[in-house]
Amino acid sequence: MMSTLRKNMKVILWIVVAAFVGTIFFVWGMDLGRQKDFVAKQSAAMVNDHPVSYDEFERLWTQQQQSLYGQGKTEPTRSELQKLRENLVNDLIDRELLRQRFTQLGFKVFPQELAARISSISAFQQEGKFNQERYLSLLTYNHLTPDEFEASEKQSLEVLKMQMFVKNGIQVTEEELRTYFRARSRALKLKVAVFNWKEAAKSVTVPEAEVADYYDRHRKEFDQSAEVKASHILLRLDAKATDEQKLTARLKIENIRSEITKKGLDFAEAAKKYSEDPGSAKTGGDLGFFKEGMMVPAFEKAAFDLMPGELSQPVLSPFGYHLIKVAERKAAKHPALSEVRAKILTQLKETKARENVQKSATAFVTRLAADQNLISAANATKTPLIASDWVKVDGKIAGVEKAEAILDRAFNLPLNKPSSTISAGDAVYYVQVLEEKWLPWDDNAYARQHDVLLEKLKTLKSEQTVAEWLAQAKADAKIVNNIEKEKNENGSNQ
Repeated sequence: MMSTLRKNMKVILWIVVAAFVGTIFFVWGMDLGRQKDFVAKQSAAMVNDHPVSYDEFERLWTQQQQSLYGQGKTEPTRSELQKLRENLVNDLIDRELLRQRFTQLGFKVFPQELAARISSISAFQQEGKFNQERYLSLLTYNHLTPDEFEASEKQSLEVLKMQMFVKNGIQVTEEELRTYFRARSRALKLKVAVFNWKEAAKSVTVPEAEVADYYDRHRKEFDQSAEVKASHILLRLDAKATDEQKLTARLKIENIRSEITKKGLDFAEAAKKYSEDPGSAKTGGDLGFFKEGMMVPAFEKAAFDLMPGELSQPVLSPFGYHLIKVAERKAAKHPALSEVRAKILTQLKETKARENVQKSATAFVTRLAADQNLISAANATKTPLIASDWVKVDGKIAGVEKAEAILDRAFNLPLNKPSSTISAGDAVYYVQVLEEKWLPWDDNAYARQHDVLLEKLKTLKSEQTVAEWLAQAKADAKIVNNIEKEKNENGSNQ
């Protein structure tokens, strides 16, 4: 499987693959390039003499911003920016410590596990199945080689398996589980602060002049390139194939073409029978629609020269020999403002909403850190709060979309202590418990929730165990944090 993944081609980025490190405190976009004070290969940190590369640090940070919050343009303050950098490098240090422990215990990530992880990523799939060309295309656009990406995913799997190892070793007694259930057998009254840029965008107004101006400045972005829908049959050739092997493949692909053109063999059936492209053979060689620039040059030129229903002559590409059949063509299109107005309007509204919400959220959280009280922080920053009635752990909160995430956190909070950031959907939340009352023990409810609660409690205990282990490991480890050094050097130069 992994050798199949390691091919080479060029394409337009479809989806940015989300970063796998923990959530950074909310940011609706920022200029990520203005603090690159280290050379490209210098480390962001050293952990027991093992480097965490600065390139990896910057790449994961960029991915995280894009995947979580899109492309807002408001910049945080210098101190907020530095805090975000410190949070990320600390996440990476934690990850490296877990990886080192994973290796010390003699654990391994097997090739088939890594292949399964990568092939399951939806960004690399077409019609629900892993697509090799899309995989390579995404990596090429992100300036990543397959080796780099697969090494990164292997590290992520090492951390995940280490965490699962800890969780599997956690024992939960029946008494602990009953105590946990009892602690959740309460009703709470809550206050919730909500910062939802998607909801805020509904009330944002954008003058028509701004829409027109955006269209004029970004007209090329709305141009739609010509597309073709094609299928292919592939006979693979290794890059080091001999002339004899190339000739054999050429003769075989010509024989297949003759079966189609002279003997009436259906192209889709021929693809299922002969094609060596595992991503498309089962679907009759169907590649769907693609634009110019998405395929290797030889394949692309042949496909765009064909008319619907036409079958190509054998085409040699870096992958091997192809037969290509085009089913449909779409001409290039240059849409008028009226055709893309709604899209532009939505984009401008969301950008403004992100900027507005970030300003409000930044002011609120700064005050919350000082006051340690949700209500006083909200009053000081004029942030509206949602008040719940008495609510159970599986209940609903009027005005809150992701109540499950908020309630799960709330039922682990002491009275009158605000939560940290709760990210859910398009919003971040903060909650504080104002009152609580205990409910009668319910044997039926306990029986219904037993297995779910067992997994929740095991997860909580494993997270606590990992946190305690990391704290001790950090104390014992030799760590050089260059992001911290960067902050100190910048501070001393001011």
